[in-house]
Amino acid sequence: MTLRPPRRRRMEAIAVACNRLQSLAVDFFPAPSGSRQHRPLVTRLSSLVTLLLALLAPAPALAGHFDITVDPFYNDTLLRGSFGGSPVYFFLGPSPTMEKAVISFIDASEKTLDACLFDLDMPSFTQAFIGAHKRGVKVRVLLDKDNAAKAYAVADDLKQMEQLGILQLVHNRSGLMHNKFMVADGVRVWTGSYNLTRNGSVYNDNHAIVLESPDLAENYTKEWEEIAEGRHGKRFAWPTPHPDVRIGNTVVQNYFPPEDDARGAIKNLIDSATNEVVVLAFSFTDATLVEALGAAVKRGIRVLMVLDTGMSRQAAARTRQLRELGVNVRLSPGILLHHKVVVADRQTVVLGSANFSSGGFDHNDENVLVIQAPHFARAMIQEALRCWRAEPYSVTKWRTQIPNSP
Repeated sequence: MTLRPPRRRRMEAIAVACNRLQSLAVDFFPAPSGSRQHRPLVTRLSSLVTLLLALLAPAPALAGHFDITVDPFYNDTLLRGSFGGSPVYFFLGPSPTMEKAVISFIDASEKTLDACLFDLDMPSFTQAFIGAHKRGVKVRVLLDKDNAAKAYAVADDLKQMEQLGILQLVHNRSGLMHNKFMVADGVRVWTGSYNLTRNGSVYNDNHAIVLESPDLAENYTKEWEEIAEGRHGKRFAWPTPHPDVRIGNTVVQNYFPPEDDARGAIKNLIDSATNEVVVLAFSFTDATLVEALGAAVKRGIRVLMVLDTGMSRQAAARTRQLRELGVNVRLSPGILLHHKVVVADRQTVVLGSANFSSGGFDHNDENVLVIQAPHFARAMIQEALRCWRAEPYSVTKWRTQIPNSP
């Protein structure tokens, strides 16, 4: 099965109408004694006529409907699917898909749009935010203050956004404000490892995911408000409203380091693996997770890891230790590998903004998702293999799509 586009509103209207038709049908048949009295027949017929007219009426316009098409040459950088009836979009870079997806996400917002961004330097994005504001969307953008000072390509746009009251520059004194997420209309969430920059779009191996869930959106909105108010760290943060979110039958665990224990969740996932652990990491220096991978190798688990070449040579890197522990480590040549992904037993995927480091877990403002979805996990393995083989999308493409989960 392949991922299908989100359900159209006409189908939703038909589903609602069918439910009403079923309830009306009950009213037309004799009821046992002692049951409620029936409405007059004229009233019931009137309701049925109204229902049929609703079914025949033109479907409403799909304003705010998020969807995207990509250049066929980059088909494999967009995976579509659903968790239950909720659409899922997964974007992979470097490719033009990343830029198109951001603009489509912003343009689809109708009422509210919150963004919490570590970096932003593309005029097409700043203009999209300004455009959303001008068409009446309540836009609120948080941007790391230090990176904003270096974003020369969008300096004028950032100044205009401040004047319009839609941009706030923030700074985390204990670490980095390292998030890269957006929330649209209280239901749609964008997150991942992708920075909204030219480097992120053109040069870096990275990812972004779009999920639809009011509960997940509430989590991210609460995190946005924490950062806007300067509530950094464990002492001042609010509890995450919905740490465990169910989208269809798919369980999604949501963590916001440093206040939430993402490290512990990832360690537990590695410790419970029975067959395979695959890691794609810009930085993997956390001692607890290094030890967990070593223990996994000892009990016979295959561990594959692709690390960014530049970061693997840093003083804090544990590349040699990982290899000595028996981890199959490969360095990504050429472009920067910016994923922060763990896949366990091709069943569960960890992704988000946090590097696997003490900074990512203990000091920075971050967000992490742990998604229990086998079909999605197997698709993510294909990206791991592409990075392992160092195959750019412009040369070799793979043909795996995310099937629908029940």
